[in-house]
Amino acid sequence: MAYSDILKLKKEETHTEEKVFIKNLIVGSDIFAIDLFNHIDSKEKGSTKLLSDEPFDEENFKLLGPSLVRGEESIELLKSIGIQGETSHSIFYKDMRFHKFGGRTKPMKMLWGEEKFSEAHMKISPEELLPSLKEEGLVDRLKENSLEMMISSIEKTEPTELIDQAFWKVHCTNGTVVECENLYWGETPASFYELHSKKSSLTENFVAFCESTQTPCALYVHMNFEKPLTENKETYFFPLSFTHDWGHFIGELDDKGEGQEARFLAFIDKEESSEEDISRKIRLLKKNFEKNFEKFKGNNYREYVVLRENTYCPKIDDNFLSEEKDLQEKLTFFSFNAPFVGPLTKQTNFEDSWLSSTFVTRASLIQSAIKSL
Repeated sequence: MAYSDILKLKKEETHTEEKVFIKNLIVGSDIFAIDLFNHIDSKEKGSTKLLSDEPFDEENFKLLGPSLVRGEESIELLKSIGIQGETSHSIFYKDMRFHKFGGRTKPMKMLWGEEKFSEAHMKISPEELLPSLKEEGLVDRLKENSLEMMISSIEKTEPTELIDQAFWKVHCTNGTVVECENLYWGETPASFYELHSKKSSLTENFVAFCESTQTPCALYVHMNFEKPLTENKETYFFPLSFTHDWGHFIGELDDKGEGQEARFLAFIDKEESSEEDISRKIRLLKKNFEKNFEKFKGNNYREYVVLRENTYCPKIDDNFLSEEKDLQEKLTFFSFNAPFVGPLTKQTNFEDSWLSSTFVTRASLIQSAIKSL
C-alpha cells in the first residue's frame, strides 16, 4: 500500500448530524495553537474551542524533529526579543566522515526543504518560546475545550443571527457542522485551500499563496536512549543513498535526563513511498547510528515515529498577498506557515526583517502580532 493511501485511512466514526456555534475556533494542535487558545480563552472565558483530528495530551507541547530556529537572521530576530539559546552548525556524512557545509567536499543533492537545515541553528525549548505552556492545569483545559474531528470542508457564510454570528462553517466527516465567528487556521494554507468549498470565490493571489505552501510528508523518528551517544551538538545530515537523489535524514541528539534523545526528520513524497520504503528508511537511519556512534550498540532506547501529511515551509512568500486589502473576513492564519498580512504588518514594533523569518521565528513573531491586536 502506498503511504499516500495510508494517510487517507480514517478511524471509525459515529455519524451524527449536529450543528454547534463557537465564537472562536482554532484549527490546529501544535504549541502555537495551545498558546493562542490560552490567550483568547483567558480574555473571553468559554468562547474558544480547538479542533484537531488528534486528542490533546503532553505530546502536543513538544516540537518534532531537529531545531527549528534556522539561519543567522532568524537567530538574531529572536535574540532581539529576549530569547537566547545555544547555537551550533550542521555537518553531513560523506566519504566515511563528517564535513562542515561550505567546504571543498559537497553533500549529496539536497531535496525540498533540506537546505534550510544546513544553516546555523539555535536550541530553545517550547516553554522558553511560549511561557504560557508552563501554566498549571493547561492540559485539562485543552481536553475540556477540544473537538477531536476530521474536517471534510470549509464554507464561508453570511451571519443570519444577531448574537451568534457565523461567518464560517466547518463541516466534519462525522456529520458535525461547527459554525464560528472567528476562524484561526494553524494548519498549512494549502490545506485550507484544499478544503474550501467555494474555491471560485478566492482571488488569484490568495490561491497562489496557498498553493505555494504545499509540502511533502514529514517522517519524524525520535529515539530516547538510556545513555548518551555523543557530546556533539551539531545537526547531522545522513544521506539515504550515495547513488540516488533520495535526500537525507536530518537531526540532532540532545541530552535528556541521564540519556539522550535523537530527533530526526526526512521528507517523504506522498505518492511514491510505501510502507516498506518507510521501514527501510528507518533501518538506514539506525545503520548510520551504528556506524558513527560507538555507544549505539547495546544502548537501550524507546522509539517514537510520526508521519505528518504536511510540514514547515522553508520560505513563505508574503508578496502574493501584499495587494490584498482583506485576506478573508474573520480568518486568521497562524503558526509556522502563516503569512504576514494586513493588520499584522501594522503593529508598532513590526520590522521588514520579519518577512524573511522562517519556522519557529516566523511563527513566534506572527503569534506576538496576533495577540497584540
